Amino acid sequence: MRDRSRVLITGIDTALGAAVNAHLTGRGAVTAGADVGPTDAADIRGAVARAADAMGGIDALVVAHGLPCVAGFTDQSMDTFWDHVDATLTGSFLYAQAAAEHMRHNATGGRIVLTTSRWHIGGTDLSAVATAAGGIVALTKSLTRDFGGFGIGVNAVAVGAVDSEWSVCDAAGGLPGGVPPIGQFGSVEQVARVIGLLCQRRLGAAVGQIVNVDGGSSRNRV
Repeated sequence: MRDRSRVLITGIDTALGAAVNAHLTGRGAVTAGADVGPTDAADIRGAVARAADAMGGIDALVVAHGLPCVAGFTDQSMDTFWDHVDATLTGSFLYAQAAAEHMRHNATGGRIVLTTSRWHIGGTDLSAVATAAGGIVALTKSLTRDFGGFGIGVNAVAVGAVDSEWSVCDAAGGLPGGVPPIGQFGSVEQVARVIGLLCQRRLGAAVGQIVNVDGGSSRNRV
C-alpha cells in the first residue's frame, strides 16, 4: 500500500534516520529532514515550520535519536552527560512539541514516533544513555495523554542489537552471549519498517507503547 503522508525525520544523517527516510519515500511518502542536535526551542520551531511549509503540512514526526555516549561513570564530565541528554531527550521533547502544534492547530491529527535505546534499563558505562532513554519512555507515556485528544498518536521504538552507530552500547552494556536470542544482529532497515508501521494513523488506539526492536534481548515491561 502506498503512503502519501508527509513525514518530518530528524537525525536523517544517521544510519537509522537514513533508513527511515529510504523506507518511507520508497512507499510514496513525502519527507523532510532535520538535525537531531539542536536544543534551542526557537531553532527547532523554525526547522519544523520550514518543513511544514515545504511539504504542505506534517502528518508524522520521526525523531531518530542522536549519537550514543559511552563513558565510565566516574570519568565523564557533566558537560558530556548533559550534552547527550539534551540532544536526545530535550531535542525529542522540543520536536514533538513543535510538530504537535502544526497537527493540532490544523486539526489534522497525526503520529509521532520517538526512538530510544533498549538500554533504558541501564548498563555499564551507559549512565547518560540510560538517563535519556528512560526519559523518552516516560515522555512517550505522557505525550500520549497530552496529545491524544487532538488525534495525535505517540509511540516509541527502543533499539538494540542492531548494526548501527549504537552497537557500542550493546558492547558496553554486556549483551548476554554477545548476540540477541535470534542469533544475529538486526538492521536499521528492519527498525525502519517498524517505525513506518507506527507512522500509520490506521493503527488508531495503538498509542503510548514502547516497541522493542532488539532481537528478543529485552524482557522488561514498559
